[in-house]
Amino acid sequence: MHVVAVSRADELGYLGQRAVAYALEPEDDHRIIGGHMVRLLLEVYPTSRALPRSTLDADAAVGDIEVIGSLSKGLESQEFVKAGGNVFRKDVGEHQPIEVNVLMPRLDHSSGMRPRAVPGIGQVDSLPELHWALICDPLILDVAAVLRDGSRLTYTIRIPDLETAVVLKAHAWSARRMRTDKDLADLSTLFEIRHAHEDVRWRLDEPDMRSFRKDSAETLHDLAGAITRRSTAFPIPEGLDRKRLAALIHRYVARAT
Repeated sequence: MHVVAVSRADELGYLGQRAVAYALEPEDDHRIIGGHMVRLLLEVYPTSRALPRSTLDADAAVGDIEVIGSLSKGLESQEFVKAGGNVFRKDVGEHQPIEVNVLMPRLDHSSGMRPRAVPGIGQVDSLPELHWALICDPLILDVAAVLRDGSRLTYTIRIPDLETAVVLKAHAWSARRMRTDKDLADLSTLFEIRHAHEDVRWRLDEPDMRSFRKDSAETLHDLAGAITRRSTAFPIPEGLDRKRLAALIHRYVARAT
């Protein structure tokens, strides 16, 4: 996949992704998640109706404590400094640092981010939905990125598929809906991808859903009902077509039974 950085945020994101790829062995299971996951999915499945946004830091999810240790050592060998149990930064001159956030799953259904103690590392943020996401088959991407000065980066990373990305973003929006509009922007982009690419793997339209799919379907239908009201209790990103997003949710997500 060939991508071109058009902003400093893009460059920092690609540099962070490459750092994660170089810190891990090819067999180490991981996923790039968050805003960069959505941007990469948009490169795989382009659509002109997306609501793209930039994000500076790269979020990497790993499921094994041993892999977290390897990732930590691999980042430190690239001159990253641990700024917290799960945050690694590398200064690059006068610009903002490259930042990598490491996350891991936990085996419960309590919502939102919670710290989890990892021996030798410290407190690492965890999310329950990452356990399910890491079980699902990833998309493996060979990325060739061109930075604004013409230099090139090449690396291989794993990202969630489209349906898994929607589940992750639905949970993220539910957990922090009052504080930010970025998850809503990402959900809009993901549903535009679904609408433009009918052949993607997708089971959120099956009524007999369980676990995180079911939770996500309930959250998404709550969102569809709330977003079309004249006023909402959560921020709406600029340019979002609220009625269209609600219609796409109703079209592609079944009501859980």
